Amino acid sequence: MERKIETKNYLILAVVVVITVILVFYARDWYVTTNEYYAENSAIKDVSREIREDEISNYSLESGKFAIYASSGNNIEIKDFENDFKKAITKVNAQDNILYLNTDEIDSNSFTDNLKDNFATNDKIASRISSGSQATLYVFEEGKITQVFNNLENYTQDELETIMKRMELTNNA
Repeated sequence: MERKIETKNYLILAVVVVITVILVFYARDWYVTTNEYYAENSAIKDVSREIREDEISNYSLESGKFAIYASSGNNIEIKDFENDFKKAITKVNAQDNILYLNTDEIDSNSFTDNLKDNFATNDKIASRISSGSQATLYVFEEGKITQVFNNLENYTQDELETIMKRMELTNNA
């Protein structure tokens, strides 16, 4: 006795295979797009607001104490650090007090000159503002920079948490 397989079963199998192939290609495109986004942007944007260079002056007048994290969104070397920094920001609840400045499209020399001339509290702070750091945290109080942390990528997550707590950048402070 020969078993006859219905045409309906072949049709169902074909539909399942086509849907599976479409889902695989969609998942692949989503994965590639996500990787491209994070390769071109900082992970800090997920937990902090972004600020442009021309907005710093107004923001410093309106806000009491805050910090600006400045780095390149395209710098692959600091991506692991930024993931740790993102975790630290979330852990100490400092999302509202840390802003992100993407340095990719700004002239670093004019940016540092602007910070030195208009925001540095004193000569010691002005001397710490440099364009040679890959990741920098500028702490502002009353419209002026009171602390500068250069080469932030060399800090551990615990050190970053301690800095944010000591600088009273947490929402719990």
